[in-house]
Amino acid sequence: MEEEDLEIGKTDGLEKVPPGPVALHSVTALSGMYQDWFLDYASYVILERAVPHLHDGLKPVQRRILHSMKRMDDGRYNKVANIIGSAWTKRPLG
Repeated sequence: MEEEDLEIGKTDGLEKVPPGPVALHSVTALSGMYQDWFLDYASYVILERAVPHLHDGLKPVQRRILHSMKRMDDGRYNKVANIIGSAWTKRPLG
């Protein structure tokens, strides 16, 4: 190996991997990955979950609750727990 590859203080996020069967995967520093993932998730939450849509002014969870109430409407009173349970089955996570 070259002497500059062995310096400890020098890193650009990727470490040098010797050629051969070991070089199938690269090594990436975790410090930058978590920052990128957090920013991606934060922007998703802000845009898709926390901001009401211009179309009707509702957040997605509010829209699911109203949809569940519409489907459950049969002229009788419904318990809030049943409405929320019905809305919970329609969430995007399963």
